[in-house]
Amino acid sequence: MPNYIQDPNDSKKQIPGPKTDQHYDRFTTPTAFSGSHRQPSYVLVVSAVTNALGFYFGSATQFSSSAATEGNNPSSVLSGSSHYLPFDSLAAGQYMINPVAVSGSDADVAKVRFVYKGGLDGMGRP
Repeated sequence: MPNYIQDPNDSKKQIPGPKTDQHYDRFTTPTAFSGSHRQPSYVLVVSAVTNALGFYFGSATQFSSSAATEGNNPSSVLSGSSHYLPFDSLAAGQYMINPVAVSGSDADVAKVRFVYKGGLDGMGRP
């Protein structure tokens, strides 16, 4: 909820202040082998994925542990394809999945957006 401020037209009234960044949906474009992210509300694919793509559905802690076991430094990189659930092809659209990481070619990973719903409770706003 935004803070209330004094109404510029009537000093005896208050009006809602400006909305915070949390009131709006946000997205991030992950990069190939970029490490784990916070779980998104959903995944948006902006154009069809042509090559195989993989999503990691474990927790961020599991991701770091697997990366450390793989011997990567920093432990935010997990390159072994056996850790990712493969998706051979994806059409453009919205997918109600919540991965923490994505793996694939740079061109195909660039078509993926992790979307986070706005609102203080994470449920979004109209």
